[in-house]
Amino acid sequence: MSNTIYTEADYTAIRQQQRKRWTMLGIPCAMLFLALIVSLFIRLEWLTSVTTILIGVILIAGYDLAIKPLHCYEKHLHQCLHGRKRECELPFIRLSENIDVVEGVRCHQLLCSDVDGKGRPYERLFYFDAEKTFPDIREGDMLHIVHCDLFVADVYRV
Repeated sequence: MSNTIYTEADYTAIRQQQRKRWTMLGIPCAMLFLALIVSLFIRLEWLTSVTTILIGVILIAGYDLAIKPLHCYEKHLHQCLHGRKRECELPFIRLSENIDVVEGVRCHQLLCSDVDGKGRPYERLFYFDAEKTFPDIREGDMLHIVHCDLFVADVYRV
């Protein structure tokens, strides 16, 4: 029995939030752009320089701080919902308490036990989204993991 971690509603919500943030960046940039046009017509070099610099700062800082994290998460959701997925059943070892940023997405490390082609055991690493709640699973429980590359798209106890 699987409770899907990600839904199309999550993807739609992230895209809407991204559009809102672009709008919030676009409004002050549009007003500054109008000031830039006016400064070009009335030939005020200092105003042209200041408005150009302010537009650049707002776009660069705004994108890096407000939009890029959403863009990375949107790509992650798209990959988990529509990308090529693989499935495996492995015994659970542990979920790290620490949060790592992998490809712009905040994740916990999920370790499972696996066996290589020669029968030697090793720890297999996956990344579980830090924004989602991990199911109540204990060490040694068998997990069914659906993953895209190293990112967990769905996980449940077998």
